[in-house]
Amino acid sequence: MGGYAGKVLHVDLSKGEVEKEPLDLELVKNYIGGLGASVKLAYDLIKPGTDPLSPENVIVIGVGPLVGTLAPGSSRVCAVTKLPANRAIGWAGAGGCSFGCMLKNAGYDHVVIRDRSSKPVYLKIFDDDIEICDAEGLWGEGVERTTEELWKKYGRPTGVIAIGQAGENLVKFSMAFVDRTSTLGRGGLGAVMGSKNLKAIVVKGTKGVGFSSPRFVKLCNELLERIKGHPRLREWQELGLLVSLPALPKELYLEKLKKARISCVSCPIGDKDVIQIREGRFKGLTKFTSSVVNTVMPMLYGLSYDEAIKCVAVLDDYGMDMFEFFAVIKAVNRLYDEGVITRELLESKIEYSYESLVEWAERIAYRRGFGDVLAEGLTGLAERFGREAVARATSMVKGLMAYVGPKGPVMWNRFGTMEFGQLVNPRGPHVASSGSPTYFAVRPLRDFVTHLKRMGVPDDAVRRILPRPHEWSCGLQSGLVSPSEEVGLNVGRLTRYSEDWFMVLASLGVCARAQVNRFYSAKLAAELFSALTGIEVEERELMRCGERAWNLLRAANAREGFSRKDDEPPESWFAEPTFVDYSKGAVRITKEIVDMLLNEYYEERGWNKNGVPTKEKLLELGLQKVVEDLEGLGIEV
Repeated sequence: MGGYAGKVLHVDLSKGEVEKEPLDLELVKNYIGGLGASVKLAYDLIKPGTDPLSPENVIVIGVGPLVGTLAPGSSRVCAVTKLPANRAIGWAGAGGCSFGCMLKNAGYDHVVIRDRSSKPVYLKIFDDDIEICDAEGLWGEGVERTTEELWKKYGRPTGVIAIGQAGENLVKFSMAFVDRTSTLGRGGLGAVMGSKNLKAIVVKGTKGVGFSSPRFVKLCNELLERIKGHPRLREWQELGLLVSLPALPKELYLEKLKKARISCVSCPIGDKDVIQIREGRFKGLTKFTSSVVNTVMPMLYGLSYDEAIKCVAVLDDYGMDMFEFFAVIKAVNRLYDEGVITRELLESKIEYSYESLVEWAERIAYRRGFGDVLAEGLTGLAERFGREAVARATSMVKGLMAYVGPKGPVMWNRFGTMEFGQLVNPRGPHVASSGSPTYFAVRPLRDFVTHLKRMGVPDDAVRRILPRPHEWSCGLQSGLVSPSEEVGLNVGRLTRYSEDWFMVLASLGVCARAQVNRFYSAKLAAELFSALTGIEVEERELMRCGERAWNLLRAANAREGFSRKDDEPPESWFAEPTFVDYSKGAVRITKEIVDMLLNEYYEERGWNKNGVPTKEKLLELGLQKVVEDLEGLGIEV
């Protein structure tokens, strides 16, 4: 088949053995590849109740069929494992930089990592040369030095996934980094790698990726020309995510920080940053990041822009999730103020100063003193000091901070699919909870028909998602509608299709960022897949693959005991300032509205009111074994 390397690489770290398994054609037909196929492999391999940090947990890394090809913005790398932050079967996705392309060119669509090495190691994948290498000299080093040392040894282009000291010491909110730039694994993937004594994965490939029809090249070239002709392309290339998230003045970025823009392989935008501080005490500091927006987030806590960048550089080098770090600090200070945490335990309140924050980052990364408690994350704090006390301090969903909201570090008060998706996403809150037109943008409802059709949403669902005045029938036919301003967008029903679309993109290997996502459609995705692989699929069949994978991921978490109770919104969402209705910005979002949206989301998904896929839905998707698994555990379907 075109587009696929054709192999799944199984690595047993305890035995030091590797096995190459042919890629199953049924896996491809039912789950596409990338994220979808990784979910299926993880479902089959991770037994319910497995401790996330035990040797029995499995890491599945995957790249989709478009990765390594001419398709613009197709470098995405995905990982699925059981996450230590909340014990959910969770996915992680990252811009693949060079890693995704190199893995495919080495001859592998997926890597499955099992068990635990008795000593620190890294995994080397160079075409057919697979080696589990000694990493004693890298253990104890940060992400930056680890990546640089591997590049120094093996040269470039070479893809690297690495962890820092936080992952080594099993900090529950540690992450892995791709080519020292993209973050992979909110929820603790870094700790899972650390628990396996796996410091890094380094990959280089030379085999190339084939395609089945010349039409694939034609489709890619037409898509690229369309992107090149967009009137805002130059602005995106110049400013990246600052276009959508103006976290600091453009002049400051352009004149004092911007050194270069970099991109993942095949990306026409180049939305990642190389920034350099040009004045002050951190003058000369160079930072590689998936966006300058991330590096200046600590300014919300009173740090200057250069202190914020240096603080994030320290956290990234430890391999620590910046957002969870600040959520834990905020929660601890609130608990200290309330007397829940005593002076004997904490000594003094943590200051929001560069010096104090960096000191506590080190304590957490190395689990020193009270840093050992903080390293357990919000879930650990809730277990030790009470869930209600921690819930008063921060907005927590599934053991992670819901960080998009009117009081969150990413301050946004319109209630769209990303905001609602933080609740229902199986792994919990994440900035890419679901990709739809509501992503950090307020669009008139009349624009939504075009976007929803692009995302493969069927007409009957469009009518349930958008207001339904008498103009509807002709509006759907002509694409021109004038929605009633008196009725809002049904975010609950829309989220189902946003998640399915996101799953299709991640399974193909396409970047979910809006600047790339907007140029793809379900119709084009099906055409690209068919021309690339030689497997003819229609748009609806491709979307069904996304739906199947999302239902399987939900079922995997139902096996772990997750249900509607875990989708409930935090009470802090309903204290001023609160979310408002997406379309009008006037109606306050209440607990009753969220409950209604949950019911409608479950109904649109074909799940029962407890948030579990029904037997009918699972059988419709060909998941008979999943029905048997859930019923065998006494879970009502």
